[in-house]
Amino acid sequence: MTQRTSVKVDGVTVGYGNRTVLENVSFEIRKGEIVALLGGSGCGKSTLLKAIIGLLPVRKGDILIENESIVRAAGEKKRSIMRRFGVAFQGGALFRSYTIRENIALPLEEYTDYTREEIDRIVREKLKLVDLEGTEEMMPADLSGGMVKRAAVARALALNPEIIFLDEPSAGLDPLNSAKLDELILAIRKHCNAAIGIVTHELDSLFTVADRAVFLDRETKTVIAEGPPAELRDHCPVEKVRIFLNRGSLT
Repeated sequence: MTQRTSVKVDGVTVGYGNRTVLENVSFEIRKGEIVALLGGSGCGKSTLLKAIIGLLPVRKGDILIENESIVRAAGEKKRSIMRRFGVAFQGGALFRSYTIRENIALPLEEYTDYTREEIDRIVREKLKLVDLEGTEEMMPADLSGGMVKRAAVARALALNPEIIFLDEPSAGLDPLNSAKLDELILAIRKHCNAAIGIVTHELDSLFTVADRAVFLDRETKTVIAEGPPAELRDHCPVEKVRIFLNRGSLT
């Protein structure tokens, strides 16, 4: 049975000032599916993610979140669409002056009418899910890099989103912590049946967690390949995609 489409990127063009970064990009992320955005440095992976989550205007095309356009929405309508997904930004982006509890509680305090007791319970649940029980009163500076990444994921899960975006979740982690984070991503998919979009260049993580990969190209400014990572690695007709997935770098 085909899962419903949670995110649809339809002919999207984005850029900054006079510079176009990506043109006519289209792909989907379905419920219960993990899709990785790939490509060499400067190809527009993070730029595209910013557009998908409503932080960067789209010059052309549309982006549908559960069949509603985040591109055409504004004001409270746009905010209601944005509440449907959780985002863990590159580096974690935790507020350094806030405790871990306060960081994870932020979206709950902003978007819900839960009591302090209810928020504390949810915070504990999310920290347990990412194996960070007992860290509520710690500061981000007290955590290791891997723990910060997991805390960021816990915050992304605070509102029980059915769509989750992770920007370079394994960047800067040692192999052991990277593998643990991969296991966490798979566990979240199983637990929440969420649609998960990942921006990554880590090949080990890619082949471990992703169902499909969308390969962005800096030269053509669009998608040049899409499919299961192993199939693209072994059989993609685009040579630079095979080189990237076999060696981890473009020539």
